[in-house]
Amino acid sequence: MPTTDPTPASSLGAHEDHLRDLGLPMMIVPSTRAREVLVRSAGVSAGLAVATSGLSALDRSNDFAVALLDRVGEDSPEWEEMGVSDPIILLLLLALGLFIAAPIIGWLVARVVRRVGPLPGSVIGLASAVALVVAAPLSFEPHDGPGPGTTVLLTAGVLVGTYVGAGSLVRWSARRVRRELGTMGHMVARVLPVLMLAVLFLFFSAEIWQVMVALSWSRTLAVVGVMGLLTVLLVAITTRDDLHDELEARAPGRELRMAERVNILLVPVIATLIQAALFACLVFLFFVFLGRIAIPEATETRWTLRTMEDLGGLLAGVPVSVTLVRVSLTLAAFSALNLAAAAASDSAHRARFVRPMIDEVVHGLAAREAYLRARRRG
Repeated sequence: MPTTDPTPASSLGAHEDHLRDLGLPMMIVPSTRAREVLVRSAGVSAGLAVATSGLSALDRSNDFAVALLDRVGEDSPEWEEMGVSDPIILLLLLALGLFIAAPIIGWLVARVVRRVGPLPGSVIGLASAVALVVAAPLSFEPHDGPGPGTTVLLTAGVLVGTYVGAGSLVRWSARRVRRELGTMGHMVARVLPVLMLAVLFLFFSAEIWQVMVALSWSRTLAVVGVMGLLTVLLVAITTRDDLHDELEARAPGRELRMAERVNILLVPVIATLIQAALFACLVFLFFVFLGRIAIPEATETRWTLRTMEDLGGLLAGVPVSVTLVRVSLTLAAFSALNLAAAAASDSAHRARFVRPMIDEVVHGLAAREAYLRARRRG
């Protein structure tokens, strides 16, 4: 992010870049965003074109493997005799190479379009979009990998996402995550001890273990999802109320488009949700660690009336039980909801963690006004 704001004499492009850095891409006028769609989407389209071709190669390799299994059986020595020149191995290596190359090619294309002029950049962006549509379907057999319908929808999603500034919001969110990681200590020291007074009682209660041991993973994720949705709604409603007076005082409703109002609301909402998500991850890890050292297998078996079930698949070697993970996930989601409630009701929490986000929105409104003045001068 730039260390200083653009000056009044700065170029129009500098003001637009500043708005994107603030996470406010929808403040840029629609005509400019539409004109830059192909240029700004070129890198993503090129990278996805390579990645979808990798999916086609992987799918084709799977077809060869299934055909070989049907022909010779799983215990056939042909499996052991496969060399590097075998089509299955070659396709797997090709798929791996394409997956690795996809982000590199996307980054290179994005760099190129930024250095060339608008017209060559648009041509490259159009070629990348066409490649995303046709690369995967034409790479191998039509049934391998993403089909034409999928790639067309993917291309449309990339173009629409570029128009609304999804990439700018993602980059702003990534910077925000790094920033919040650096300030998590203050929040943890303030919120976690008070929260633990209530949540620790639930964690050491046999009832929650008995409930969670009987739930499937789909039901567990549904419970976590409901609490996550409540967190999002609570954050969105309270943030909208906080912003109402600022928007009315600094930018009357007739001066802000609906998209701009949504963008202004998204910035503090996303920032607050990032705080809640990071806090939930910390709480989850804390309870997994606490359960590992404080609740032995015999205690868990006595509480749940079932033998402890270990994690399977890639996590088979992790020394924690499935029920412990489910309990920790549920309590972490509850903690995130509790943090959102604190942001809505605790004046000290709001002054320390919420008010700075509102101030950022006010700064964004000032940047928008400077951008519009620059457009009028141009």
